Amino acid sequence: MHILTYCGFILVISSLCIAASAKSANTCGYDACNPGDPNKLNVHIVAHTHDDVGWLKTVDQYYYGARNDIQYAGVQHILDSVIHALDENPDRRFMYVEIGFFWRWWNQQTDDIRNKVKQFVNQGRLEFISGGWCMNDEASTHYNSIIDQHTLGAEFLHEQFGECGRPKVGWQIDPFGHSREQASLFAQMGFDGLFFGRADYEDIQTRNRTKTREMVWKGSANLGEQSWLFTGILPNRYSAPNSFCFDFSCGDQPIMDDNHLYDQNVQERVQAFLQAARDEAAGYATNHIIMTFGDDFNFENADEYFKNLDKLIKYVNAQQANGSNVNVFYSTPSCYLYALNKADRSWKSKTDDFFPYAHHPHGFWTGYFSSRAAFKRYERHANNILQVTRHLNAFANTNARNTLFPLSEAMGVAQHHDAVSGTEKQAVAFDYAQRLSEGIQAAEGIINQAYAKLLPKDSQSPPIQFQFLCQLSNISQCLGIEGQERFTVTLWNPLIHQVTQHIRVPVRTDYTVRDPTGVTLFTELVPISQAVQNIPGRTSLTQKQIIFKVTLPALGFNTYYFEKKPDQERNEKSSVKITHNEECTLKNQHLRVHFDDQGNLHQIVNLDKNTGVQFKSQGFYWYQAFTGNNSRPEFQASGAYIFRPLSSDSQPVSTTRSITCIKAESVQTAIITFNNWASQEISLYDGGEHVEVEWTVGPIPINDNIGKEIILRYDTDIQSQSKYYTDANGREVLERKRDYRPTWNYTAVETVSGNYYPVNSRIWIKDEDQ
Repeated sequence: MHILTYCGFILVISSLCIAASAKSANTCGYDACNPGDPNKLNVHIVAHTHDDVGWLKTVDQYYYGARNDIQYAGVQHILDSVIHALDENPDRRFMYVEIGFFWRWWNQQTDDIRNKVKQFVNQGRLEFISGGWCMNDEASTHYNSIIDQHTLGAEFLHEQFGECGRPKVGWQIDPFGHSREQASLFAQMGFDGLFFGRADYEDIQTRNRTKTREMVWKGSANLGEQSWLFTGILPNRYSAPNSFCFDFSCGDQPIMDDNHLYDQNVQERVQAFLQAARDEAAGYATNHIIMTFGDDFNFENADEYFKNLDKLIKYVNAQQANGSNVNVFYSTPSCYLYALNKADRSWKSKTDDFFPYAHHPHGFWTGYFSSRAAFKRYERHANNILQVTRHLNAFANTNARNTLFPLSEAMGVAQHHDAVSGTEKQAVAFDYAQRLSEGIQAAEGIINQAYAKLLPKDSQSPPIQFQFLCQLSNISQCLGIEGQERFTVTLWNPLIHQVTQHIRVPVRTDYTVRDPTGVTLFTELVPISQAVQNIPGRTSLTQKQIIFKVTLPALGFNTYYFEKKPDQERNEKSSVKITHNEECTLKNQHLRVHFDDQGNLHQIVNLDKNTGVQFKSQGFYWYQAFTGNNSRPEFQASGAYIFRPLSSDSQPVSTTRSITCIKAESVQTAIITFNNWASQEISLYDGGEHVEVEWTVGPIPINDNIGKEIILRYDTDIQSQSKYYTDANGREVLERKRDYRPTWNYTAVETVSGNYYPVNSRIWIKDEDQ
């Protein structure tokens, strides 16, 4: 049950408490927690490893310990070593997060090892925290995929470990900023709390001073208490206290306790730890503090690490006989959370998010919001296919869930904070993309099985031919239909309501298109822009596309039949009008968009409301990236993680531009070409109530050795009062204000990058007077 206690206007921690009248045979969960000493400063030692599911090396290389010349890391050896170390001493505890790795390891173990692990889990000595397939990014992920990757991990844990395997706490220690929607999702998943390691340096300073590093995060403006989650910011990001890293990769001194040796250092180490505990306690509100011992791929030699922690606990606690008030013990994040709940105090609340994150005045981690944009798009594409395949599998009752696992697993890996974020090395990005591609191929087989059941009208219907996904339709390429006399296109609507929209199919010649009832549809043949035709890697010679309007049923599909037109019909004069470098006005029943003869957007008018927006300018600009060596904050370089322009002034990508205006009955399009690597298509469909903007950028020229951060900017007459609104992972929207933070006095040093936020589905500005 949830216990919600109020103290004035501030919430006291909501926690899942043990409701059973008698304890179960297992002592996992809160039953297994050391309550500490109410009269002492209780230090919860949390032994952990942070295992990136791909980053500098691929996920396979990290698991096996391959390519250690890149980074020394082997997850299978970490898990082997930890299980052996836990078996050596029943007092030891360990927590693990990345189920994508643990699942691999588990599948390779003997029954004896599995039974031993289950025993540790049932005793609360090995605890799964967060429980996702990976530790997902929070900026560029979609809420749908966040839920899926956690479901994938939770299902495995439930199947193998039952209730004792259920994570109680979120653990987002390494993502580069934190989303309010992530907190809301965790609360709705039944988590009791969340801990993370990164927050803005000024935010941390303020929270240290006011003892508010722990709070109740209200994750939704609409869901109320079900979205509230106790949240804490860890003291050392997620590393060990200074000078107390006992991993073989560290250079810190071990605890040497043989009095017969000259290098005995127990007293010095104990005093240093006591001071570290007092220093940390100064920033926290209770007599319980958490200390993480571990880091990236730590505990490959768990015996070494635990042996030193055993000694540290022993000798620090021995000082209680001399009046020390510090009490140290092995713990887990959930046990630390439980202790805070038992403290029965009120906590400050938070309603905004933790974006953007800066670790110093020049280090705003906003560059990854757009790093590897092509992979970000591919991840969304793969997710669409995953959801549609699930629908078809269910409706057709094909029972192919296991066949879909490769795509589910690849999507789980892709949510990692060094995957969809775009911060991985190039070889790793290729590996992520290959996994998605192979998963999509597996899904394609399920789709065909489902359509084989769903498409036939009766037992007399001919066998359904193999269908394929046209995966490069975003660059107007579908090689499988090029030159075909006849083909079909089946469109699936994954939404719970009927949709009507225009469809584009790349073709070399004109076709007659019929709907499922045999009715011939109105179609138009329009050119594919030169910018799209010139995209590197595009092998199709197709220069045209058919546009036609479709209406699809809710959670349903329609099949459309294409037949090549005879020569005499193909030679009929087209009604499509094309002009170059002339004034262009796009207009339908609801909107009017005006461009001058040089391709400058001047105005968009809402004809229904008789209101309009004036544009002073619109187009692509670029910031020159700051080149630094990262040795000091002032030398921070711009890159995949951090966006830091050399100057706050942006430059246009070109001083001239050209415009091609295409007017058909179905769609009207203005193609604006800035140069040979930047262009945009602005389209208005018949009956449409919005303007569609599609841009093509790249390859960005780097022969001049100047880094270029490309932006698309709109300068309007809207009086926005420096406010703008962005979504959180495709769900709710938060208000932003330029050079402002709701929870501390913000110092605007980087006036450009400090005002960038993640945008997954929408961003807008508004004028209160309009």
